[in-house]
Amino acid sequence: MAALVSGVLASGAMAQSNTGKASFSTGSDFSHAYFFRGIKQERSGIVAQPYMDMTFNLFEGTEGLNSIAFTIGQWNSLHTGPSGNDGPAANVGAWYESDFYTGFAFGVDNWDFGLTYTAYVSPNDSFGTIKELSLGLIMDDSQLLGAFAVAPHVLLAIELDGQADLGASEGAYLELGVEPGFEAVEGVVTLGFPVNVGLSLNNYYEDGANFNDTFGFFDVGAVATVPLRMPESYGSWEASG
Repeated sequence: MAALVSGVLASGAMAQSNTGKASFSTGSDFSHAYFFRGIKQERSGIVAQPYMDMTFNLFEGTEGLNSIAFTIGQWNSLHTGPSGNDGPAANVGAWYESDFYTGFAFGVDNWDFGLTYTAYVSPNDSFGTIKELSLGLIMDDSQLLGAFAVAPHVLLAIELDGQADLGASEGAYLELGVEPGFEAVEGVVTLGFPVNVGLSLNNYYEDGANFNDTFGFFDVGAVATVPLRMPESYGSWEASG
């Protein structure tokens, strides 16, 4: 399977979740390449990206502010290519990236607003630690549009320490995207078509000549998701590619 990865989990090879006051989610992506917001990380070998997180539902309502949740999690990227096994730290060679993230999500009507702190760490010393604060907004328009939803989103990320582009200054990043999707076969296959554009608001894409390239990347993809039948006590599982 090949996945387009731009800082969010675009496809999950396997995922499990349980609902309630506290829920646990885990899964992994597999790909032949890894780009973070348009910045190349690896294009050789096998890339495996396991993750796990825990979410606590702090509040549930019916109108206006209908939910508040707190999440803490960890995401990884393991590489067999030059950035992995041949990395500077031979004792953890394949472990290219390990991210810690935590934050709050607020549900207001059919909008979800998120405030997240992330620390991007490279166990094999391929890059320096990057600390970031991000604000995300996504619309759940399935109730408005019915079977075919668009799910527009906006993401603003501000680097507090370190630079994703390995540049000279911390930057600010803006992402705009939509993911039109529909249930192609009821209860069997869901299709989504994510479209994203990444922009620099200030010093996010530094190239040594122009220290504030505004345009970062554009990507478009297709994702097919299939639910996996598991006993209810084992949560909800799905595979996608």
